[in-house]
Amino acid sequence: MIGTLFHQEILKRLSVLSPVYIVGGAVRDAQLGIPSKDVDAVIALPIQEIDRQLSEWGYMPHVIGAHQQTVSLFLGTERVDIVTFNGEVEKDALRRDFTLNAIYQEVGTGEIKDPLGGLKDLHNRQLKACGHAKERFYEDPIRILRLIRLAVRYNFEIERETWLAAIEQILLLRTVSAERITEELGRILILDEVDKALGLLDDLGYFETYIPELARLKGLVQNRYHTKDAWEHTRHVVKNTPSHVLLRLAALFHDMGKWETASRECYAWGTIYPSPQGYKIDDFKLIGQNLERWATKDVEVHGGRLDNYPETIVAKRIKLARPTPNNHFEWVPEGKRHFLQHEKESARLVRELLPRFRWAMVLPGGSRGERELHFLVGHHMLGTLTFMNELRGEVEQAKISDKARLFAWKIGWDGQYFNTQRVENLLVLWKADFLGGKQDAEKNVERFDRVQGKIRNACALLTEKANQLDWRYFTEFVRNKGLEGERYGRFKEQVRKRVMMSVKYSLTNTQFLEQEYAFFLNNKR
Repeated sequence: MIGTLFHQEILKRLSVLSPVYIVGGAVRDAQLGIPSKDVDAVIALPIQEIDRQLSEWGYMPHVIGAHQQTVSLFLGTERVDIVTFNGEVEKDALRRDFTLNAIYQEVGTGEIKDPLGGLKDLHNRQLKACGHAKERFYEDPIRILRLIRLAVRYNFEIERETWLAAIEQILLLRTVSAERITEELGRILILDEVDKALGLLDDLGYFETYIPELARLKGLVQNRYHTKDAWEHTRHVVKNTPSHVLLRLAALFHDMGKWETASRECYAWGTIYPSPQGYKIDDFKLIGQNLERWATKDVEVHGGRLDNYPETIVAKRIKLARPTPNNHFEWVPEGKRHFLQHEKESARLVRELLPRFRWAMVLPGGSRGERELHFLVGHHMLGTLTFMNELRGEVEQAKISDKARLFAWKIGWDGQYFNTQRVENLLVLWKADFLGGKQDAEKNVERFDRVQGKIRNACALLTEKANQLDWRYFTEFVRNKGLEGERYGRFKEQVRKRVMMSVKYSLTNTQFLEQEYAFFLNNKR
């Protein structure tokens, strides 16, 4: 009989009252030789009677569900769900999603009933809707996403009519709760063949309809260092990450900002001046850092003019210069393709995207997991930007230990404790991105791995040192200086970073603490 001893005990006792049929995934998986921890069953008894009887036998049933009530029982990770039906297997089968989930096994006799030919479809590895596909998807549109998950997980082909009905009814997913959508997408994202799943979701029109920020990456040409467009690169990066929903989501969203920031290299000359929309040069809106220092000055701006917002230039470098005669703008001949600050734009888009779903349900740490997702996306370029020279072989590997330690601290210290897992997550995402279709990735992977090895070694040292810090002498020192409240906290963080970055400094060294205190006062920290 299908199921564990827990499942079998409950269902056999119920079968004395009325025939019980196991149906759905447990029967399907049994035919494929796969054990199941969850079992669905039907019985021709009212829900109230099932609940009452199980309670009398000493079980603890839970009646759940608003539209179709279900009696559920749990034992650890094992679960059995029981619903009522009219006793006619043929009619019950027509309300189910796919034929291979409409195979029934009677508990009392072990007899298999297959009213819709699910066994044949299972043998042929074909996913086919029960009855009319449009009706099945209309009854419960979440079946459209379940179709993708089952097809990829079990390597099934989708029957043509079922596939066309799913495409036609993709808009019905708007009527499904964000919780159910998120749960199904979360299960899809951790599939082994996630790249295939992303391809099917794209073919289905899911991204174009519900996450257009991803769909517009298709065909977006990248710079000369990449061999794939932005969408194919994204799929490759997701495929490169382990089966962990946080990392898969971060990989999926990491380059969403590239459409917004895609630009071509240019020069602009003129006077930078403030406006209600921000800083401008000539008729161009200017985006960049520290623009206020150049206000009212004649400058030359080297940057990128945005493809999709051609009135905007993202500054890469600015220097004092007189405008060239009769010319305030010029394309750089054979200029580079730029996506300047795309990681920041990706992080902004993630923040906009989060309310459409309920990722806190499936991410470790709930809402904290959403913050980690935002952090990873917003910092995914930091490793490349920090160690660019080392990755090019322009710096000796032996000289990067201090740099690796500072990098690890910047990523891992969250204000309360050193989070090694956050650093590891960023390293994994960074490597997946590095190997996601860049021209020289394979040639430079050994150098890349050495850099990441230095960072991991730094993490181990920082973790050990953080656990050994004794703040008693420091506390007494600060008390004598009269520091308290916010100023105490800022001074403590200043000293902590210095101590963590070098073995030369100690929390019990009065001279060191005095020097840091003087620096703290002089900088009005």
